[in-house]
Amino acid sequence: MREYVIGKLDEIPDGKGIAVQAGRREVAVFRVGREVFAIANSCPHKGASLCDGEVMKAEKMVRCPWHHWNWQLTDGKLETEPRQGLRKYEVALDGDDVILRI
Repeated sequence: MREYVIGKLDEIPDGKGIAVQAGRREVAVFRVGREVFAIANSCPHKGASLCDGEVMKAEKMVRCPWHHWNWQLTDGKLETEPRQGLRKYEVALDGDDVILRI
């Protein structure tokens, strides 16, 4: 497993997503309060960048900006079809450093 320090917690806007490069992978990282989530950045439907989607903080979901599929941030599952999912990555906080584990 590799670890990537991707920045400080306050550099990720609350209720928003950012794209980060971790090796060959592009990962969407989302912040909801002090929780940080990471999933694959590409929607499998048509390839939209999920980091550009609307974050629904209360539900801990992101809505695909192109076709409005809702993905759960906690486990990467599609809201309407939980058998379909995105790759989810582990995120840890070390003080205010955000660490992505791949």
